[in-house]
Amino acid sequence: MSEPILELSDINVVFSKVAKLGHKERKFHVLKNVSLNIYEGEILAVVGESGCGKTTLGRVITGLLKPTNGNVKYKGNNIYSFFKKDFNVFRNDVQFVQQDSYAALNPVRTIYQSLSAPIKTRQKRIKKDELNKRLEELLSLVGLTPAEQYLNKYPHQLSGGQRQRILLARALSLNPKLIVADEPVSMIDVSLRLSILNLMSDLNKKFNIAFIYITHDLGTAKFIADGGKIAVMYLGQIVEYGNINDFLKQPQHPYSKALLSAVPVPDPKIAKNMAEIKIKGMEMSSLEHRNKGCPFYARCLYCKQGCETDDIEYQNVNGIKVLCPYYKEID
Repeated sequence: MSEPILELSDINVVFSKVAKLGHKERKFHVLKNVSLNIYEGEILAVVGESGCGKTTLGRVITGLLKPTNGNVKYKGNNIYSFFKKDFNVFRNDVQFVQQDSYAALNPVRTIYQSLSAPIKTRQKRIKKDELNKRLEELLSLVGLTPAEQYLNKYPHQLSGGQRQRILLARALSLNPKLIVADEPVSMIDVSLRLSILNLMSDLNKKFNIAFIYITHDLGTAKFIADGGKIAVMYLGQIVEYGNINDFLKQPQHPYSKALLSAVPVPDPKIAKNMAEIKIKGMEMSSLEHRNKGCPFYARCLYCKQGCETDDIEYQNVNGIKVLCPYYKEID
């Protein structure tokens, strides 16, 4: 296999907060020992419930947030050892598509202004005719034609699905190698979600752009990352990581099993025969008082002595990394 274009090694992010003047500083361990490899043209789905650190991970990957410790390497080089010119190349090559398309676009700037800004920043001598042609190409790529119908409008004059396409067009304007899409369909009507997912899949195949698709929805993760990889996150840690098709056939970690068993199955015959994986409770542990061991310990029915206090190492199960030493004992 070729070298990964992006490598994350033992990424930790700790946020500090002082509630009131004179009070003790509180520390929240948001990401813990996260390691990932992203290859050219690959699609990786990062799945987990709200508050598990998915967006923070996306910000680390795109260079918008420097981790407390750990390494982020782009094409084999640590991005924080780059000079300004090389870091700007990395920022061009790795783009971020936000969840809230309205907040991500300046409300007082037209679509023409929002799309042309990154291009003019990178190509300072670009002529107006060339710029206009490039904008038409971008809008055509994301299915917004004719371009004249959209370029002079403001964000509030477009639908949520159209604004999301504009964000994808803006990311594409810099010819990226990797796009991190943070819950790109969660704020779009259900009827339009498939079209956005198909668009990302087409862009992946047409331009060999790698995608990191961040979501809490296993259904859309399965659709977009078919044949790719999945990383299941819980409390800022990756508890299971590997090929998504193998994962869906036989998840190994108790949290993964519980997550899959909670997905509704439309066929009552299949649903009746599915095993229900129970958990102790619905409340997540605190990121402030993180235990040394497994992050799922407090909710796991299969935990044993040492799960909370001992260092837990990944087990390799047919190419899938599982953060559980007792995965074989789970029904």
